[in-house]
Amino acid sequence: MVDYHVLFGVASVLIQLVGFSLYTLSAFREGTKPHPFTWLVFAVIDGTVFVAQLLHGGGPGAWLLGLTTFTGSLLFLLSLWRGEKHIARMDWVCLVTAFVGIGAWQMTGNALYAVVLASLVDAIAKVPTLRKSYVRPHEESLTIWITGMINFSLSIAALSSKSLVTVLFPAEIITTNALLVAIILVRRGQVAEAKEIR
Repeated sequence: MVDYHVLFGVASVLIQLVGFSLYTLSAFREGTKPHPFTWLVFAVIDGTVFVAQLLHGGGPGAWLLGLTTFTGSLLFLLSLWRGEKHIARMDWVCLVTAFVGIGAWQMTGNALYAVVLASLVDAIAKVPTLRKSYVRPHEESLTIWITGMINFSLSIAALSSKSLVTVLFPAEIITTNALLVAIILVRRGQVAEAKEIR
């Protein structure tokens, strides 16, 4: 009999590959401009949480973070070429705060504190993309954020060991991705409405 943890783990990885592929295509075809600061922090934080999940019995539920470390690194490189070029002061503040958070996370000996800090860093890393998306909502694709909500939900189901330490980080990603998607959709509606009024 096939272990359902493995099935959910494989499904989360496949959905991530679809989301990554669609997001990359949208950067070439539809004007999506990934923010380099967001993807740099994602690559670093996902890689570190991936190792933490493996060490705490994450099993197939950790596979997704291994893949997102790789795809996040590729999207960071893509963003240097085709991404957001307008870097605001707030973006720099978020980047520095994120790396201070990563440093604090590395210094703590408590796994739960570490995951709480990692979750805060991940949320802060989304702020530059959120700022850019609020101003120019059509320069951000929804696919990677929606597929992220789906595949991290599956990764939670795939965890061999469910605890606050293994579940908190993917749960934060699901929540903040949903917030980002909602803001992009609302702003797209507002921008379209403003154009109609003109």
